[in-house]
Amino acid sequence: MYRKKPDTKQRLLECARSLFSEKEFEAVSVNEICAASGVTKGAFYHYFDSKYDICIQQYRAIQNKFYDEIMATSGQGMQARFHAAVMWYAENCTIDDINIFRNYYRAMLNSEKSRLMRRIDISEKVFSELLNQGIKEGVLRSTINVGFYCEVITRFLFSIVMDWAMLKGKVDLSRECANLYRNMITVLQEK
Repeated sequence: MYRKKPDTKQRLLECARSLFSEKEFEAVSVNEICAASGVTKGAFYHYFDSKYDICIQQYRAIQNKFYDEIMATSGQGMQARFHAAVMWYAENCTIDDINIFRNYYRAMLNSEKSRLMRRIDISEKVFSELLNQGIKEGVLRSTINVGFYCEVITRFLFSIVMDWAMLKGKVDLSRECANLYRNMITVLQEK
């Protein structure tokens, strides 16, 4: 039976993920990623500017999955969708994902692309839709500043997930996300 080999870019991403789980991000070189993938450095640089770009791609894959899954709930009420969005990382991220978040955080701090990396987070788009839906449904106060609260929610959520990752899972992600949900829904609801 013929089985299609993963394409070069996917092979590089998979091998990098494996190497990053065995060693610290800083200890893995582009040469090691290429050797493990069976590709040349030229092929690596065709797809990525640096190993930091791998972190961006891996993080984006998680963000895209978050976005797709929450947008697929568009037929539900705002509170159910908001709960699903805030709890998504606790319910979907595994110990294997810790290194993706840790490496993304390190890359964000150390890369010349750090400003760009902070802006690729699509959570604000999700929460903007949810807050606007809540206002239309009459569940949330009509006077809330949607842009401000989207940024607040996104920053808190990002911080919780990064704490969980940097402390290697020693933060109770479910409890922290549930606390964020309870506190934010209380602040935002119609009084």
